[in-house]
Amino acid sequence: MSTRLAAVLTAGGRVTREKFRAAGAVVDDGMGDDANCLPKCLLRVGGRTLLETALDAVRGCDRVEKVVVVGGARLQEWLHAPGETLIAEQREAHENLIAGLEAVADYPRVLYLTTDLPFVTPEAIASFIDACPPDVQLCYAIVRRDLFESRFPGSPSTYARLKDGEFAAGCAALVDPAVLLERREWIRQVAQRRKSLWRLALLAGGRILWKFATRQLTVADVERRAEQLLEARCRAVECDPVLAYDIDTPQEYLYALRYADGGTD
Repeated sequence: MSTRLAAVLTAGGRVTREKFRAAGAVVDDGMGDDANCLPKCLLRVGGRTLLETALDAVRGCDRVEKVVVVGGARLQEWLHAPGETLIAEQREAHENLIAGLEAVADYPRVLYLTTDLPFVTPEAIASFIDACPPDVQLCYAIVRRDLFESRFPGSPSTYARLKDGEFAAGCAALVDPAVLLERREWIRQVAQRRKSLWRLALLAGGRILWKFATRQLTVADVERRAEQLLEARCRAVECDPVLAYDIDTPQEYLYALRYADGGTD
């Protein structure tokens, strides 16, 4: 693995204050774009914003020499370490990833990380990087359900049921930026379907969809199809569960708050 590594952290997601309040979550910190909107990365867990947690985890991993955060202008105040840059967010999620990759296109490998991981650590990032084969252009983090639930018991997470097990999708990838930048349309389609396993399976084609529906689909099947679509080597890499616990819903946020306080009941 090359020692030259950059990181792209996307931070463009928003949450609705009213929706989170209705579930019992307090998000009144005055940092929203308007009265009812808050950048998700500014939710607080364990006394820190999610953005601070992500940045500290990347800063603590000595493999990364440059960090690009893609988000709103107000996030600049959290960036202060050498090599950290803020890139203006775009209108769509896939455009944020592309903008980040363009800013680090001269690097042979780039760590992609979302900024809604409340428990991510430098050790989890380093372990994932070490587990990624150096000759693979796209490595994507996954976690087996039993391992995930042993770490986060009773969490409101979802899993993909495959022939070789149930898996939670991670929120980290190690990529060759040149390969992905050559396939921007593929990035767009995956980003638009990322919340639906069925729609992702449809994107992959009828054979993959049938195998997924009948629970005959394996991790190796997914890897092979991704390689065909990208014309690059792809691998799913098992990772620490903290790289898969992200916050998309009020229920996931409330669980994270309880977990950070030492309880999950």
